[in-house]
Amino acid sequence: MKAATKAYLGCVAFSIAGTAVSQTVGVDPGPIRPIASAATLVAGVAALLAPTCERMGLGRALLGFLAVLALGAAAEIAGLYTGLPFGRYEYTERWQPTVLLPDDRRFPLLLPMAWFLVAGASYLWVARRLHGIAAAAAGALVATLVDAAMEPVLTGPLGYWKWLEPKLLGIAPPANFAGWFGVSLLAGLILDSAGYGRSADRTDSAWVLGGHLGLMAAIAALAS
Repeated sequence: MKAATKAYLGCVAFSIAGTAVSQTVGVDPGPIRPIASAATLVAGVAALLAPTCERMGLGRALLGFLAVLALGAAAEIAGLYTGLPFGRYEYTERWQPTVLLPDDRRFPLLLPMAWFLVAGASYLWVARRLHGIAAAAAGALVATLVDAAMEPVLTGPLGYWKWLEPKLLGIAPPANFAGWFGVSLLAGLILDSAGYGRSADRTDSAWVLGGHLGLMAAIAALAS
């Protein structure tokens, strides 16, 4: 396990411990919560990028990274204003730092990085065995399933956003899953064309995905 991955899992453990203490004592952690959340997300992205940069070189790795960030940001902004491709929703003030777009639409600044974390880790995990469009499609399916597991936590105990239309099985509108698959597929194709697949066997993508899902499960359990 690489140093960046150990740092990420350390952030995950800190976030779980902080949530447990907060729930037990009944004390609002204040600014510690968004700082810990941001640190965990950045550490997870670093865990994916570090071995990729070593194998591919910084320039090419950053090109794929920035392209996925732009894709995630564009998809979310389109969703906030049109309801496509995810359905109608809005972000709350709880996911900090947040900026206000025109018409008072909240946009969390770390949102594009969250897209890279989930879609990128999912692609890199399957790209150890699959290649090309097969890896991108399988990665998109994994990312969509991860989103289905995240939704009840991020809209429930964490309250990062709220849906403005009926949800399927109490999770999210049907369009959300189609949107997640489509955007994650494009992200996988971007990363594949950038050469990320060649470094997939050197990444700790499974640890990143497992840590993220473990954090969501812990928050759900502690909040119940």
